[in-house]
Amino acid sequence: MRHQTNLLRAMALTAILVAIVPVCLAGQQAPQPGQLDFAGDTVVLHMTKQAGHPRVVVDLGDGEEHVFIVDTGASVNVIDAAIAASLGFEVVGEMQIGAPGGPQIPGDIVRSPLARVGDATIRDADFVTMDLAGFSGGMTQGILGLGLFRHHLLTYDYGQDEIRVSRNSLASGEPGVIPYSDHDGHIQVDMDVAGTTLATHVDTGSMVGFTLPIEMKESLALKPVGQGAARARLVGGDRDVQFGQLDGDILFAGARYENPNVGFMDPSPGYGNVGSRVLSDFVVSIDQKNHLIRFEKSQHKKAAAAGEGPRRLGVQFRGAEPLRLEVDRDGQTKIIEIQ
Repeated sequence: MRHQTNLLRAMALTAILVAIVPVCLAGQQAPQPGQLDFAGDTVVLHMTKQAGHPRVVVDLGDGEEHVFIVDTGASVNVIDAAIAASLGFEVVGEMQIGAPGGPQIPGDIVRSPLARVGDATIRDADFVTMDLAGFSGGMTQGILGLGLFRHHLLTYDYGQDEIRVSRNSLASGEPGVIPYSDHDGHIQVDMDVAGTTLATHVDTGSMVGFTLPIEMKESLALKPVGQGAARARLVGGDRDVQFGQLDGDILFAGARYENPNVGFMDPSPGYGNVGSRVLSDFVVSIDQKNHLIRFEKSQHKKAAAAGEGPRRLGVQFRGAEPLRLEVDRDGQTKIIEIQ
């Protein structure tokens, strides 16, 4: 039962903050990502110890510690609406946001004149508001989107629990460096799924590993055990996720994943998604100025948690309320409550 519960936790939360696509309303300007300043060539942002996402602590000028995800799946900054209101941030516009391929929800655009993350300063950054604390079960108060780091080299080193931001750049031909496509403000690379090339988003905001379009399920061989379905919480609404173990390999970033667990999003945006569960195998560096990304095999890969296998999609969800899942496994419907 432990394996089933951990897998269901992961799949039910597969797409929480997986990707946020902004849609500007008529006559509205896009939110400004803000300016990131720091002394020297590199600043190190230390990740918090919460599992699942690369989180950092941000001071919004109130002296409090607010937990933000540094999310390559978000092209805009996001903040919890209640926090923005309590700090009196100026409302400068409105827009809609949501997960790709799904409905959008409205939010105000507010401006933060000054914030601090580690030894770096964020000036004049716009944030889109939503009930982020409620959506994440109190785990997250904000998101720092990819645009904030547009002038810098952004490096995720999960094994060292740190995010490094530097004034360096990548060059084509360096070991592990490949070009990427900008897909609506998101990083997109090719991934091989059992011999089929799939355009895939690199998404540090996803808690889990490989998520594939539902359209691929019928063409892929799956192991006969461990298949099932759950509901995933996304920005804009829930979706169905079917899951199982691939009877075949996935090639990603020069690494081979044999018979990995995969999820199939329904409806899907038409491309794949690779989250932090897989990305943590690497040190990932992103150079937006040159549209290059580098994957280096991590030398500090963390051991799996107790009771969790090397490829299990387990996460820990610490919400204020227990999570109730209606799950269809092997033709039987069960209600599982996760504390």
